Order: sequence, then C-alpha cells, then structure tokens
Amino acid sequence: MQSLAWSSLTYRPARSLATAFGVAVGTVLVLLTTGLARGVITERAERESRVGAHIIVRPAGSFGGGVVSNQPAYPLDNLPRIAALPGVRAVVPVIQYALPSDSGIGFRLLEGVSWADYAAMSGARIVAGRAPRNPDEIVIDREQARQKGFALGERVTLAKRTFTVAGVYDPPSGARIKVPFETLAQMLEAPGRCSMALVQCQAADEQDAVYQRLREAFPVDQLIFVRDLPSLYAGSLPALDAFLRVVVGLALVISLLIVSLAMYTSVVERTREIGILKSLGATNAFILLAIEKEALLLSGIGVLLGVGLAYLGRWWIVSFTAFRAIEFEPVWLATTAMVALVGGCGGALYPAWRAMRLDPVEALRYE
Repeated sequence: MQSLAWSSLTYRPARSLATAFGVAVGTVLVLLTTGLARGVITERAERESRVGAHIIVRPAGSFGGGVVSNQPAYPLDNLPRIAALPGVRAVVPVIQYALPSDSGIGFRLLEGVSWADYAAMSGARIVAGRAPRNPDEIVIDREQARQKGFALGERVTLAKRTFTVAGVYDPPSGARIKVPFETLAQMLEAPGRCSMALVQCQAADEQDAVYQRLREAFPVDQLIFVRDLPSLYAGSLPALDAFLRVVVGLALVISLLIVSLAMYTSVVERTREIGILKSLGATNAFILLAIEKEALLLSGIGVLLGVGLAYLGRWWIVSFTAFRAIEFEPVWLATTAMVALVGGCGGALYPAWRAMRLDPVEALRYE
C-alpha cells in the first residue's frame, strides 16, 4: 500500500508538489506568526529585566506589563521618600513615550532618564561616542544602531524634535533610545512627574521586605517585581492567544481544502484504476486506507517543506528587518504538524468516500 500511495504522488509530480506547497503555506503561517509574537514579547521582557532594578513603582491604575501610557503621572516628590526606606540602594525616575514606528506597525519607545543614574543602576556602558551632555542629545543601544544605521553625530527626528546621536550603549536594557529626562518631561509637559520609578535594593534577597515597606508607605501605587516581568508581558496581551487560535484554525482550513481538492481530482482521474482494484477484490477499507495514506504523505511532505520555509523566513526577517527574536517553540512545531496531518486526513475523507462508492462496472467503463 505504501508503494501504491507513493507511485500515485510521483505520477503527477507537479500537482503533488503544488498540494504539498499549499499545506506548507499553513505551516509557515502558524510558525512565523507564533514565533514573531512570542519572540517579540520575550525579547522585550528580557530587556526590561536588565534595568538593574528589583521593583518598579508606577501610579495606581496603570495597565499591565508592556502597555505604555504617554502621560506621565507618578509624582517625583515620592522618590525621596522611597529612597529613605530601609533596604533601598537607589531610585531612578523614568519617563516612557511611545511613538509610531517607521513602518507604521507597532511603536517605537523612547525613555527619558538621567543617564549617569540609569547607567549606575543598570550597568549600561557607552561603547561608542559619549554620554549625552546637551538636552538634544540621545544615546541608543547597539542593536538600534545596527537596525537603523544610525551614525554618531547623525541628526534624528523623534516626536517632531531633532536630536543628535551622541553615543551607543550596551547591553540593551529598557527602551532602545534614551533621551535626557528633562527634555522628555518638557516635550510631554509633565513637570514634576515620571512614568515610573526604578527601585534597586541593597541586596536581591531584601526585595520582598522592601516590597512590603513600599506597600505600607504607598498603599495605592502599583508595585511590580522586575523578576515577574516575563510572565506579566506574556499575560498582558489577552487577545494574543485568541489570535493564535484563529491562525491555527486558518491553517487547518487551508490544509483541509488543499488536500481535499487534490485528492478529489486524483480520484476522478483514477476512476478506472479504482474500478480495476475493486474488480480484483479490493475492499472499501483498502481503498480508504490507500487514499488516506496518500493524503498523509502529501501532508507530511508539506509539513517538512513548511518548516524549512519557516526557518528560511526567520533567517530573512532577522537579517533584513528590525525583528531580532523569533522563537519556534517545540509545542508549536508539534501543533503545526498535527494540524497539517489532521487537515490532510480530513480533507481526504470525502474523496475516499466517493471512491468507495464507485461501482466497479461503471468505473471500468469510465473514460
């Protein structure tokens, strides 16, 4: 039966390849979509976790991780009180401002910080150029410089204001572009306020105690452990899982329709051959399994082709676009393969049922 199914595929190689490619499209769709979504979330969470702080303090009513408000609302007057708490080593105010990206998809995040304080907390260091000295100077991380091709001394327009790239820092932490704190506060007309305060403890094992002191001193403020950021980012987009389920469902429909059309055409073309098999004693189960076996082979080839194309697509995206993190998780590789195989088997059911119902005499007279 294996040789029969394989010979059926090789008899019409162009159609078989087109069918496998159709299944591969669904595979690529699932893998690249899930890989991009998870990769971007994971990469940003890792950068946010490298700020050197242990606790983030934000105003009450702030959204979950990953969501940025362009209106700073946390009073700077609270920072001296935070710094005076036992166990606190340093407090750094940060303003975050989201701009539309150059491509129109997503956004570009600016961070207003006092560079000296921020660098002391995060461990970021200037690897090219120098730290900002003037209100209109910015520093960017090495990845941003590579993506955008920014050169030291280049003039960059952000939020209708022109800045000069003064330096490049590493390792990446927080937003990729750092603007002087006072400059961004002036641009947003937010004197005396920030988006959040980064709190660094004297020792990592003191963060739970410091958290309790902060909760007692500022009962309505939002407190976030930096160690919890990855899980918060993953859960901050409740629509993401629903969207991924839709993508998986779409891939299933694509596989089902493509294989169904191919197998139906194959059954019609081989009506006489099926009649010969039935006249020689082939049972309905034999006919069903032969067609399903062919569908499984097509789907399996499509999965392998799709995985290869997905890895090729990941290489292209990482090499020539701003996306650096695309994760192909094993669970999604398995899900994609299962969806394609189930779709292929399901798509072959009607053609197999039609072949089983063929009358041997009528099939032998078919032209």
